[in-house]
Amino acid sequence: MALKIKFRALLTLCGDPIENGELIIDDGKIVEISTQPANKKNSDALDLSDCLLMPGFVNAHCHLSLTALEKKISPSLSFEDWIRALIASNSALDDESRMQGIHVGAKEMKLSGVTALGDYVAEPGLLEVIGGLGFRSVLFLETIGFHSGKARFLCEKVEEILKSEFSLCRLGLAPHAPYSVSPDLFRYLGQLAQKYHCPLSCHVAEIQNEVRFLDGGNDSLEKLLKERSAWDSQWSPPGKTPIQYLDSLGLLDRLIAVHCNFVSADLDVMALKKVSAVFCPGSTQWFDRKQFMPVRALLDSGVTVALGTDSLASNDSLNFLDELRTADKLLPDVSRGEILAMATRSGGEALGLQCGTLTSGQQADLIGFRVPPSYRGSWLDVPFECHRHEVDFYMVDGKLTSYGDSLH
Repeated sequence: MALKIKFRALLTLCGDPIENGELIIDDGKIVEISTQPANKKNSDALDLSDCLLMPGFVNAHCHLSLTALEKKISPSLSFEDWIRALIASNSALDDESRMQGIHVGAKEMKLSGVTALGDYVAEPGLLEVIGGLGFRSVLFLETIGFHSGKARFLCEKVEEILKSEFSLCRLGLAPHAPYSVSPDLFRYLGQLAQKYHCPLSCHVAEIQNEVRFLDGGNDSLEKLLKERSAWDSQWSPPGKTPIQYLDSLGLLDRLIAVHCNFVSADLDVMALKKVSAVFCPGSTQWFDRKQFMPVRALLDSGVTVALGTDSLASNDSLNFLDELRTADKLLPDVSRGEILAMATRSGGEALGLQCGTLTSGQQADLIGFRVPPSYRGSWLDVPFECHRHEVDFYMVDGKLTSYGDSLH
């Protein structure tokens, strides 16, 4: 049976706002959006005439399995020391705490309007858990291995997982970063992505030392790899930027590149190769990064830019409304309309998910915010209002989760 929803305003993220209309949903999809005033005869409609509705947020990059590390690592550490602390804290985490953290993090994201998720999963045993949280999701198998001699073995392990049946989620591949994955492993994973039609994601150009590592070598990253018994003495710096390096390995086409803090020289090739970039505002602020993703330049070059939270090992919150406000603060040259597009439509495009816009035939993933009858401001401003920490309406795949008391 079709569900009819009356609304005060609707942000479709593919056109102008629509006021005082009606949304019709059937079989998990939007059937019609009426631009006419709601008919009084439709007494069976769900009355959200006090709400602004919009597409649910797409968290295009997260590490939910690290949620239990909240406040366990200091942002004052160097990046290499942060990695050391992360490895130590993550290794010491017991299963119960990790599982509890995953569910706490998922709840926080849902409360703040996240309906779709791109998550890096390092432990295959967590795929069913995270895939069953209720998000429209892509789960990326995170793979690390800098020694080329281990590349084929690691790839075979990944392929075993790809052959499995996961009905609750779509699987993707995530070679961790250019400083932690060997050239051979990168190539093998790229071949698997093509074979199984998987999206491919990678942390790219996150730190200056990564750029130096690929250009001519970097002692701090080499030392870190040696400490982990992961250094490959046969490796030599390719003398390329991270983007150029991944391009030389045949991995750049439609790559979902996370962070991209040092890519200003490669904007044209990113646009040409249809690279999607994921900006993580809260993580950028947590690390107090002075140079970060050139979002304005990327958008102007035609690159799709999405938003992500990263993890609570490098962020103070998984609340996506906080991410919007942080992005608004960090990106004075990017409009709120563009930030909302990054948080919805662009995230869906980057992950290859049918979500992020509200149009006829689209999946019915939507959220809502109550607005006072006297509201006369821009509808684009509502999600950025400082008092908003939760949504008032939440729906994934046409299934109503709650209304009235949010998601408690």
